Amino acid sequence: MKKLIFMLVIWGLCVTNTAIGQNTQYSYNNKYHISLPSKLELQDSELNTISTGNKQQINIKSLANKIVFQQKGLNSEQKAAFSKYCRVIIEYYEEDRNEPVYGRGDQIIVDRDLLYVVHNSVKEACNINRTPLIKLLNIQPLTINGFPVLYYSYKRKGWEGKQPAVVVNVFQIFNRYESVTLTFSYREAERDLWKDIHNNITKSFMFIRKY
Repeated sequence: MKKLIFMLVIWGLCVTNTAIGQNTQYSYNNKYHISLPSKLELQDSELNTISTGNKQQINIKSLANKIVFQQKGLNSEQKAAFSKYCRVIIEYYEEDRNEPVYGRGDQIIVDRDLLYVVHNSVKEACNINRTPLIKLLNIQPLTINGFPVLYYSYKRKGWEGKQPAVVVNVFQIFNRYESVTLTFSYREAERDLWKDIHNNITKSFMFIRKY
């Protein structure tokens, strides 16, 4: 099975007749594309990665493997934006050609060993980031638009345990020779605000080329 790659945060898209027109499709280095709602903005530190784009379609060219989105208004320091918390992190990886599993593209099988690896990896990451793990919520194999996915979710405390609890959803999406880790995080108290947006974002994800 392909090695697990972990860490933090992705978010929002509304699929209603009124919201569809507000979605923007982002493509990354001609590797994948994903649609996000206007409630989300690219972090200002990454705005220089935009090569071409308009309100409906933005092309991102970057040497980094990661792009990060956040609730709209943080870049311009709007006071209302700081009262909420939502992050989307999308990380792109190419498979290591030297690994024996290179190119296999296996379907995900969740067993006791995998559960152990995920739990320990999540716990270690939370400790490093000083956001203590509360509990692992779910782990299961999924399929998104024909691509095999390892999905897991967990609940953690905020920074140093002093901030409200956060729910983290991680989707590791595989395409034989490449993979994407999509992380969508939001405060537990704001679940109703972000849950539907989160579900629709994952449905919009596509690799440009399917192997």
